[in-house]
Amino acid sequence: MRLNLRKSKTSYTVMIMSDSAKKHHREFHIRAGAVGAVSVFAFALFVAAICYVVYSSITLSDSMERSRKQLDQIAQLKEANEQLELEKGELQSEIAKLEETVSILSDTVNQKVEAEQALEAEKEEEHIPKGFPMSGTAQIKEETNDDEAQMRASEERKEIIFSAAAGTNVISSGAGTVLSVGEDVEYGNLISIDHGNGYVSVYRNGGNPMVKEGNEVTRGAILYVIDDENTDTGYSIRKDDTYVDPMELIEING
Repeated sequence: MRLNLRKSKTSYTVMIMSDSAKKHHREFHIRAGAVGAVSVFAFALFVAAICYVVYSSITLSDSMERSRKQLDQIAQLKEANEQLELEKGELQSEIAKLEETVSILSDTVNQKVEAEQALEAEKEEEHIPKGFPMSGTAQIKEETNDDEAQMRASEERKEIIFSAAAGTNVISSGAGTVLSVGEDVEYGNLISIDHGNGYVSVYRNGGNPMVKEGNEVTRGAILYVIDDENTDTGYSIRKDDTYVDPMELIEING
């Protein structure tokens, strides 16, 4: 006996009924294959939706993480900017203090330079042989020597002869260095002083020299002590190796 192996076809009926009084209804017949296809499509659509939601969630999470990091970076940058502004203010304050210090130092340096210049000018003034070469009262002695050669030599030197009483000192008319100490055929001894600015003063007297060659002397330094034996002193000045009139330089009250 042969079995009937014919496969039966399965179908599904969908009924749509109305709530109206007429009680209409419709029937739709759907094959099982179509139902499967719809189910597969619906499942795929569901899976796709799930994947989309998951993807969107991941993307949103990444976006939020990036946003959070950006906000953190913004906050850090803002904090760094505030710190920089604070440091900038402190730096400007330090710069202002330094500028004030520099100004004070500049004024101090200028004052020091002015003081040094004034001191240098005073020092230079002290080296000009314009002081009176005697420590006390003295008279200018007229030349009475009849020796023409000595008269001519005295005129060339433009020498002044001072006569002073015992107890008076012959003094340096300006600061300088003793250039030479030696003998003089007319007076006995000679002292010359280099004042370092082209001036050389010469003092001739019969007394004992109180200084030695190379000594540094100030204006008013004692060169000879006058007694009854050496009352006369010859005084002359050279400027750049040329004799000048001492009276043009002497300050009687200086």
